[in-house]
Amino acid sequence: MNKLTIMESSVQKWNRIIAGERSDGGVIDCPPCRIFYMLVCIGCPIAEYTGHKFCKGSPYGRWHHHQIEAHDKLFKKIYCDECLQLATEMRDFMIEIVEHLKAKQDGK
Repeated sequence: MNKLTIMESSVQKWNRIIAGERSDGGVIDCPPCRIFYMLVCIGCPIAEYTGHKFCKGSPYGRWHHHQIEAHDKLFKKIYCDECLQLATEMRDFMIEIVEHLKAKQDGK
């Protein structure tokens, strides 16, 4: 599986969260984490894009903290308008990385 396909899977994951069809399992159900987290985030397309490991520099931190502070539930999903906004920001960030990878691929 190439990095572009992995990131397209991430977009799909966040689309399903936004649609209310699933919750966020963090590293357990993150397509890049499934492959790169065990290697301490080396090679992760998100880390390469942001220049930081473990999703630092992405909208994920705000999503995660909001989920804990505002809802404190086992399942991280859409509970309020802010959840929807933060999940949409994360999905859009994943799309940004997909577009970056496509442009990089086209430039080769």
